[in-house]
Amino acid sequence: MTEDKIISALIGLVRACNNNPKTADTDSLVIKALAFPLLCPEYDDKSLCEIVDEIYAEKNLVAPGCAVCTAPCGNTSDFDMHRIYEADDVIRKVKLRILERLQELAAYACRSRESEMIDMDFFYKALSYVSYDMGEAELLELLNETENKIGRNAK
Repeated sequence: MTEDKIISALIGLVRACNNNPKTADTDSLVIKALAFPLLCPEYDDKSLCEIVDEIYAEKNLVAPGCAVCTAPCGNTSDFDMHRIYEADDVIRKVKLRILERLQELAAYACRSRESEMIDMDFFYKALSYVSYDMGEAELLELLNETENKIGRNAK
């Protein structure tokens, strides 16, 4: 998936927010970046690079020391999407489905006048969980929670 670059960078941003305060723009950027492939289906490499650069710029505002750290811990690094693609078949499918549904939920938030009602903590949690080595049961629970949020917002 071409949008892997977006997801990879977003996971780094979300993990940076685990130990650092978000800016006033972080939440809206997370939603915008997640929804980007669905709202701009004919995007090109230039627009893809621009959205990824926005994510990096935001991450540098959230965790400015990480960009110049001489002993990086990896907490705010881009996520290696190969970890998903090389995972067990069931885990891979569930994680990809979670990401797909998060993108749909973000696109809904961008289109909706009720976007302020979106639970941003859930987006941060879900993106973080996708980056963890979790078992099938935990991931299916997250997928179910994601599906329920989609169902509630589709009404």
